[in-house]
Amino acid sequence: MAKYDLNHYFSDIDKNGLKKTWHSILSKSLKNKFDSELFVLDNFGELYEIGLAHENKINKKEMGKYYTPKDVSFLMSEWLLSLEGENICDVGCGTGNLIISYLELVGLEKAMELIQEGHIYLYDIDDVALEICKYSIALKYGSDCLKKVHCILCDFLDQNIRLPKNSKVISNPPYYKITNIGNNWKVTDVVMDSNELYSSFMEKIISSSLSSVIITPYSFIGSDKFYSLRCFLNHYNGFIYSFDNVPGQIFNGRKHGVFNSNKGNSVRASITVVENRKDCFGFRISPLIRFKSEERERLLSGNFLNQFISSKYQIVDSNHKAYYKCFPELNDLFDRWMMVSDQVLGDVLDSSVGRALYIPTTCRYFTVGASSKLKRDGKRTVYISDDIYNYIYCFFNSSFAYWYWRLYDGGINYSFSLIQNIPIFYHQLNSSQINKINQIAEEMQKREKEFFVYKKNAGKSQENIKFPVEYRNQINSVFLEALGFSSNTSIFQRIHSSSLFGGCDDE
Repeated sequence: MAKYDLNHYFSDIDKNGLKKTWHSILSKSLKNKFDSELFVLDNFGELYEIGLAHENKINKKEMGKYYTPKDVSFLMSEWLLSLEGENICDVGCGTGNLIISYLELVGLEKAMELIQEGHIYLYDIDDVALEICKYSIALKYGSDCLKKVHCILCDFLDQNIRLPKNSKVISNPPYYKITNIGNNWKVTDVVMDSNELYSSFMEKIISSSLSSVIITPYSFIGSDKFYSLRCFLNHYNGFIYSFDNVPGQIFNGRKHGVFNSNKGNSVRASITVVENRKDCFGFRISPLIRFKSEERERLLSGNFLNQFISSKYQIVDSNHKAYYKCFPELNDLFDRWMMVSDQVLGDVLDSSVGRALYIPTTCRYFTVGASSKLKRDGKRTVYISDDIYNYIYCFFNSSFAYWYWRLYDGGINYSFSLIQNIPIFYHQLNSSQINKINQIAEEMQKREKEFFVYKKNAGKSQENIKFPVEYRNQINSVFLEALGFSSNTSIFQRIHSSSLFGGCDDE
């Protein structure tokens, strides 16, 4: 008989359904009666996703499942290992990448001890994924594990579902909007305001465990609808790393069974580590981290990443509603910028008599302010009085406007509300510095058309301006001097780069 392959797999799913097919695969594998070079433990997660996509794409989308890559699972396990907690809980365990990575990390002897003493708890609403996870543990550590591991098939948000005492949690919760609130959920501000499963899972995990490591979208760090979650986090402590999805992605590889046009996963992810140290509140936040695919192995190491986490514990309040994502070496400059700015951009907008400034909404590696009306779909138009126009023009062509977007967003578009809230420090400039800014601005405005660039988007040409980096450096130098810092503009290199390891990318 030929070895079991994808053709057999799809045929069995069509004939028996996904659940029966996997029960057969797992039972035979445990008895060493399954002959396949493809259906081995390390491939179970992806093969299940392929099967789920084959059987029911809509179900896959509604469950909001995102496969956790092995290297990310090990990184999260490294952080979990150092945290307090006797019982190890994988919430939303899926097919088990996280819990298996943790057991591999602690070593065979400790893993067997945790299993045999009943310290492993698995939670998921997907009965097939839960069975794959349980059998995967049994395949590695013996068939008697099937009776020792606690498997809880459940809606985790149901109030009857509780974590054991003295627990620490590792989790990749579902990423999906809440369509129906469960009859027995605890309806909190977080549930109602965010209307997202992942944030609701975070709240319950963090409030009912000693410590946790949770990978989610990064949207909770700054989005308005997650403000109540950030207020909740004020009562705990730890650190949060955020990862961009260009050019490299944390969720490596293609998602199966999801209706989108991307070949890769487009989620910008965060890993939240809740330490709950004594007499400490708030979270230390990383910058938004970019990396190239070939740098992935070097990047995904706790020891390497440690250098990029801030020493400041951020607390949100009505005046500072979002976390900011700052490189440690820029913290002093950020603090100075915030302290001396006596206005925000919204204060100087004047649609009645002001002069137009055109700002492209997309800003992957830099922002642009243009006096010319750009032929493009995505742009903001603001009107500024003549006396401060050149300063604002230069501000958007400097690193500061771009940096502010990276601090508080960094996704795709520069929202108008974020633009309005940018702190500006015009009154910090002396007359000589104002003259210098005017000279730079006037020269750039005269030469704008020399630097027009065009990029196709959905078959339509989009106009932008790509000024030489020298202009940005000249502006940065004046602004740094006005803030009382060295005029060495290389300090901004990392924020314009596609990688923690490289220089600027003016793409």
